[in-house]
Amino acid sequence: MKALDIDSSLAARKELARDLNYTGDMNDSATMNLWLHGALMKKLAENGGKIPSDLAA
Repeated sequence: MKALDIDSSLAARKELARDLNYTGDMNDSATMNLWLHGALMKKLAENGGKIPSDLAA
């Protein structure tokens, strides 16, 4: 998230996880972080390597 200049605070990660339909335990930050990484990489790939406007800060 930092490499994409997206707020990486815990609150921001939880909000992004909700936006991306994460269904796991939000209190298990390690698992959520791994899931977010995969979800963000997928979104980037689907958008030609650019940050989709719905994820931009």
